[in-house]
Amino acid sequence: MTAPTEQFVQIAHRSQEAVTAAVRSWADTLQTYADSLTGTKPQLPDLYTAVDTTFDLAAQLLTHQREYAKSLLAAGSQATEAVTEQARTAATVVPFQPAAPVAETAAKAPKQPRAARNAATV
Repeated sequence: MTAPTEQFVQIAHRSQEAVTAAVRSWADTLQTYADSLTGTKPQLPDLYTAVDTTFDLAAQLLTHQREYAKSLLAAGSQATEAVTEQARTAATVVPFQPAAPVAETAAKAPKQPRAARNAATV
């Protein structure tokens, strides 16, 4: 090996050792902390308890989602009723007047002189 290659290998080896030591130290610290909390080595929770807890959480979430959906429907229903009532009130205040047919409207419109394409009036 050449000198630069050997230096690179040594640097890589030292950094691997440093990372390994840091991870080992971190794991030992966490293990000590976990032991201080439980008094013994931490053990896996009871699987039946874990399943029950998971399904209880899912049931609570579903109940809250149902209540939220119902509140959205109630709010939408109230908004629809308010808009309907406002439209009904507006309809009684402003009576309906059918629009005149286009032919009648065009006949009543004043005749405007039209400019020819060369800008001369006709």
